[in-house]
This record gives sequence, C-alpha cells and structure tokens, in this order.
Amino acid sequence: MTAPLPRVFVTVHIPLEHLSPLEGIAEILVPDNGVKAAPRAQVLEQIGDCVAVLSQGELRVDAEFLDAAKSLRFVANAAMGIDNLDLAELRRRGVAASNTPAAFAESTADHTLGLMLSLTRRLAEGDRFVRTGDWARRGMEPLRWEGTLLGGKTLGIIGYGRIAKMVEARARAFDMEVIHTKSTPHDHAGYRPLETLLRESDLVVVLVPLTAESRHLINAERLSLMKPGSFFINVARGKVMDEAALVAALQSGHLAGAALDVYEEEPVVNEALLSMENVVLTPHTGGATKEQRRRGRLEASGEIARFLRGEERLFPVV
Repeated sequence: MTAPLPRVFVTVHIPLEHLSPLEGIAEILVPDNGVKAAPRAQVLEQIGDCVAVLSQGELRVDAEFLDAAKSLRFVANAAMGIDNLDLAELRRRGVAASNTPAAFAESTADHTLGLMLSLTRRLAEGDRFVRTGDWARRGMEPLRWEGTLLGGKTLGIIGYGRIAKMVEARARAFDMEVIHTKSTPHDHAGYRPLETLLRESDLVVVLVPLTAESRHLINAERLSLMKPGSFFINVARGKVMDEAALVAALQSGHLAGAALDVYEEEPVVNEALLSMENVVLTPHTGGATKEQRRRGRLEASGEIARFLRGEERLFPVV
C-alpha cells in the first residue's frame, strides 16, 4: 500500500501553479475563502494532521497554534517579515521555519515611492476632491493644490537593507539626496546616526524589521527631532512607530503629512488618522504585486519541498 502524502495547509486560496514545487510530494489543502485568508479558527480546526503550513505572514504561529498543530514540522512564510512567528517556541518544539527575504523587495520599493508621491503631490486628496464633485462645484483653485517637489529634498531612510537600497535608487532618479542609518564600507557619506538623520531629512521612511529593539523606535521624542513641515512614511511594521505620538505630531502641525502602509493594531487604524487629509493610508499592500506574490509563493512552497525531501533550505529562520 502506498503511504499517504504529507499534508500541507495553505492559508489563502491561491493558484495551484504557485505551489508547483509541491506537486507529487504533498497533499495540498487550500481553503475556499475567496481573497481572504482562512480565519484563525478554521486553521486551528484543520491543521491537526498537517506537517507544514504556508501563509502570507498573516498567521500568528504561537503556543496556541502549535498545540493544535500536533503533526506540524515546518512553517513557511511567503513574506519577508517573521514577526508573526514565535521563534523561541518553534525552536523549543523542534519545528523548522523559512521566509522569503527578497521576494517582495521591488514591489515594496515601488510602493514606497508611490506613497511619497501621493503624499507630497496630494494625489489621494485630489482624487477625493474630484470624485465627490467638489472640483465641479468650486472650480479652479490653483493655489489650493500646490504640493512639494521631491527633487532637491533629503530622504532619510531608517534601515539600509534590500528594500532601502532599491528605494534609494528610485529616489536618486528624482534627484533626491539620500541618507540612511546603517554605516557600510562603501557608503560612509550616506550614513547618519538616527537623531542626525531625523534632523536633516525632509522625508523620513522607516524600513526596519520589527524586533524588541525597534518597537516604538519612532516615538514622540524622535518625531520632535524631525524638521517642521517634513513628511513621515512607514512601510515597515506598525509597532515600529508610536501611532498616538504620530497623530499628535500631525495634529500640532509639526509634520506636514504622513503615509502609512502599516499600523500598530492593524487592520484597526487610529480614527484620527482617518479624518486627516494630509495622511495617505494603504492596507499593508507594499509587496502586493501579482509578479512578486507569485515569486514569494513559489519560494515558500519550494522551501517546504526541500524540507520534505530532506534537502538544505535556502531561507531558514529556524
């Protein structure tokens, strides 16, 4: 009798072509939830006999989850971040894990530039103005819509990993000066200590992973160091910033505006941010392009396949 194939639970209904590395070596369970990820209760109910799980990084893998996943041996994040994983608990239970550290870098860099342009040229605000009929009612008001030119401005990047370097290349194409918080052998001129970077930058972009050290890295004290009239952009993780402190800096007029793709308690967003015309908000979609989602899923399912075959993984985190 042929032994049954190991079962792999995928938390989002995605094309099987994106899981092709698992063809013939695993039974794939894909919930039919449309575009939504499977609710946690559903995952906990169905994960019991699965040896691996693949998520987009939205699944919190903690003691509760691992208690339900009795057969689990591997966790694959089709995501760059790993803050959804309790790494200590995974190690304690002997469960391996991988992420996809480069799969979404280009998309996130593009998104960052999109947020910068939308913020400084007031694109989202203008879109609302047209759609609500205000433009037709009020007519031409040239002085109302003056924005801020990116050229000649200083972009301060907190962090200097893959995405940051791609953001830097794109920003330089707009004739921006770019500084960052990580010193490298090849770019001493661009390095600034964090407090210096905040004082010098016209726009500040956060691009660091969430760790114990980076939690609330951006707080009231550091926001106060930023130039009056400067802009703040966060495409990293919501808990890297103190959201209430950001709201206060915007309400006081110290900051000219902010653009956020991530939030402290997402998907819940501070109500004050929702009412501010000088704030651009997107629903944690920095890496969400068809091309890079496909790449991330293929890389994540490839990691599961390598694990099941006993081969060396490319992107281990546990």
